[in-house]
Amino acid sequence: MATKSAKANPSDKRRRSKRLPLSIPVRVYGRTPKNLPFRDITSTKLVSAHGGLLPLSFQVKRGQSVILVNSFTGEERECRVVYTGAKMKGKKQVALEFTTNDGDFWHVYTVVADSKITPSSN
Repeated sequence: MATKSAKANPSDKRRRSKRLPLSIPVRVYGRTPKNLPFRDITSTKLVSAHGGLLPLSFQVKRGQSVILVNSFTGEERECRVVYTGAKMKGKKQVALEFTTNDGDFWHVYTVVADSKITPSSN
């Protein structure tokens, strides 16, 4: 019988990468449901290797494509809307997922190629 502390949160099993609570300035480009272009300047609330959560002023639909630009680096990445949540301070909480895996968009994740520690020869 598993103890309560040994049980994992079911949503943790669905996560492909760790979420980090970082505020990174971004620009989001897309189209409204009426097909009008929009640009929103905002900051992330959470980021992961696969996307991020951010407040958005414009209405978007699940499955819709948008372009996300990292304001620190100028890099842009196509994303898909995977979640729209409740409004906070007039903005909807939106989760975006990168449509391609082209490296560390946020520049906060590192890949450890070999975790073996080898002794130095003196």
